[in-house]
Amino acid sequence: MNPLYVSGFGVSLNVDRAKLIVKDGFLEPDPDQRTYEIQPRNSPYDSVVIDCQTGTVSFSAVKWLMRHNLPLFILDYDGTLLSSTMPREPVNGPLKLAQFKAYNDPAKRMYLATKLIEAKTQRTLDVLNWLGSRYSGVDSVTDSIQLEMKRINKCGSLPKLMQIEGAIADRYWRYLHQILPKKFGFTSRMRETHQSNAADIPNVLFNYSYAVLETQVRKSLNSVGLEVAIGFLHEPRQTKYSLCYDVMEPYRFLADTTVIECLEYDRFSQKDFYRLDNYVLRLKPEAVKKLLGALRIKFNSPVRYKSKLFGWDVIVRMKVHELAAFLLDKRSTISFEQPQPTLNDDSAIRKAVLSLSVGDARKLGIRRNTLWYAQKRAKSNSRLRVYQKVESKISSS
Repeated sequence: MNPLYVSGFGVSLNVDRAKLIVKDGFLEPDPDQRTYEIQPRNSPYDSVVIDCQTGTVSFSAVKWLMRHNLPLFILDYDGTLLSSTMPREPVNGPLKLAQFKAYNDPAKRMYLATKLIEAKTQRTLDVLNWLGSRYSGVDSVTDSIQLEMKRINKCGSLPKLMQIEGAIADRYWRYLHQILPKKFGFTSRMRETHQSNAADIPNVLFNYSYAVLETQVRKSLNSVGLEVAIGFLHEPRQTKYSLCYDVMEPYRFLADTTVIECLEYDRFSQKDFYRLDNYVLRLKPEAVKKLLGALRIKFNSPVRYKSKLFGWDVIVRMKVHELAAFLLDKRSTISFEQPQPTLNDDSAIRKAVLSLSVGDARKLGIRRNTLWYAQKRAKSNSRLRVYQKVESKISSS
């Protein structure tokens, strides 16, 4: 995953001598706009994300992007995905017919919806256990979620399944409200109106992160020719791109863990945001790029699946292909729970830091003030910050 992000006033995309010319925008009068020149058939980016107030995109630029299989995504004022222009999808009539047939088959639809919720719930437990290594009170939350999880296979209708999913999500967000630093003003994602979700820093970061996840899922669905408006968990009348939201569910943890780590490490502050007249917060362009950098690392991190290592962006695409094969009856089962992520648990390094003496640290080449700072952080409930070189020295010992 490597999107080209442009924002501000005066963004432009055009083509000159077969090259795509992208001019970044600005928020204040500034004659110097950053320009990207992308050679044909040699793009280092996998998509273009526009988050701008004014600008132009020429027809020649759209044709260039589509011919190079690069989607164009436009973000709304609150960081959510507003619109997309996708490359031509494969002409796959049999797959679409199989998708519609599965949607109209109560048993098959229920099977797919259950598999999606099972995977999302397992990832929710994974994130909570990851948080539980440094925060208290997680056991009661995971116990209640596991009880809800036992009800998943027993419920006989989609409404009941969605009630279970809602109860699990409510417990999850309530716990995040307890542990996230109070200075960020986070309460929950469970609001009546989506716009109110852009009123505090964590929710703005979640909005942008979920938008990035949505772009990856949209690309994957488009690559096989599935109809994004016909899902199995979400009703078509409830969301515009039901299948997209379906496939996002098992992978929301990628966005969640990225945002949580950014907040724990204080990578964002009030100066990274500004508020609009309707009291909605927006990320400044440089802050969005900082968030995209963290998301890029997360999505491109390797995970073992079928005896090989893949990035999570590739895993999403593979799962979409598996879904297509299941709909075409080329496979009898499907699971979204595998592969299982390995979330970094800092409990071992925290214990090692606390047990390290000044003399031992000196032998490892770790300075006294570096050790003092690391041990101070290790004693707190905050996310443990240890320089990579220092961590490798402690781990090797």
